[in-house]
Amino acid sequence: MSSAVGMAQAAPAQQAAPLRQMTVLVVDDTLVGRATVSALVRRLGHRCIEASDGAGAVQAYRAYRPDIVLMDVVMPGMDGLEATRELRRLAAETFLPILLLSARSDDADMIAGLEAGADDYLTKPINFAILTAKLANCARQIVMHASMANYRAEQEEEIEFARHVIERQVQGKAADDPRVHYSVTPTAQFSGDIVAVAHSPSGALYALLADATGHGLAAAISVLPVLQVFFGMAKKNLSLGLMASEINRHLMSTLPVGRFVAATMVRLDAGEGEVWVGGTPEALWLDRSGAVIERFASANLPLGIDGDDAMDVPPQRFTWTPGDQLVLCSDGLVEALGIRGDAFGQQRFEQVLHDSAPAQRHDAVREALAMHLDGALAHDDVSLMVIDLD
Repeated sequence: MSSAVGMAQAAPAQQAAPLRQMTVLVVDDTLVGRATVSALVRRLGHRCIEASDGAGAVQAYRAYRPDIVLMDVVMPGMDGLEATRELRRLAAETFLPILLLSARSDDADMIAGLEAGADDYLTKPINFAILTAKLANCARQIVMHASMANYRAEQEEEIEFARHVIERQVQGKAADDPRVHYSVTPTAQFSGDIVAVAHSPSGALYALLADATGHGLAAAISVLPVLQVFFGMAKKNLSLGLMASEINRHLMSTLPVGRFVAATMVRLDAGEGEVWVGGTPEALWLDRSGAVIERFASANLPLGIDGDDAMDVPPQRFTWTPGDQLVLCSDGLVEALGIRGDAFGQQRFEQVLHDSAPAQRHDAVREALAMHLDGALAHDDVSLMVIDLD
């Protein structure tokens, strides 16, 4: 049983008004101890509820959800440390200051209390001035946490709105095509990587894989002008060279210096294709067995870095055999670091493609990457596109 609680000094004649009224749970196994601490708390303008042991404290928390807990340490049955641990479990998603009360003041007792989950320690007899200051500090922290919670809620609402707008830009205009298999895995809430497919009125297939600088919302916004131009010019059946120049012009006028978009664009029509690569890893042209027929390396700067003269290199043209495939990816795939710090790498990427059946190559690469990461997140957005050339 703990010793009675008393005031070490008289209260000041006047006390500053508390920042806000709080509900304080006072836990002590002695009637005198509870009554004394509760009286001090009420003098500060706060509402007070009481419990006589640790089990009662847990029950009172469930019933009243107090703002602060003043917890005696030495109590029969469930003591203050055990009760503190249980309250921390129950209030895992809530900011709940817990102050331990004890006649013991040695370092070992304080460390044990803090390790149990307490925020602070008050020694008996309770000094009213110190109690006043600590409760006021708790009140400020509660207000701050409430403000942060409101801010987070507002941010989540704005993020959800932004996500809706960005998804509408893609889903509202992108075409489904059974020849194209793709995926995008963001490393943040928004992806700076984006893939899109469109058809011209004459039936030409356009495909885009774009990778904006960085990741997150800023990167996702950076690719929106790319999508707008891509879909608009695909409808007009225009060449990739013109498309690249127009996207570059838009990005130069909208993005700040240092922001740009690497991209691979493909146009397929009547057995002939063209590929434009600017800043992304090389696109691979594979035969049915998975062997590399040709590598379409980047011949241009990423979009948004320089003026239209940077788009002078024309797309690379090719004529395929039915059963061939084109494989595009962002650098987040080949540069993804495993748990041992090694990159997924181009060699492993091509080996997985070679060892997989054509219809399984997209999924096989994704599975190999997942095994490489072993549950960790890639440090950059990862996008992959496999196009069947029929």
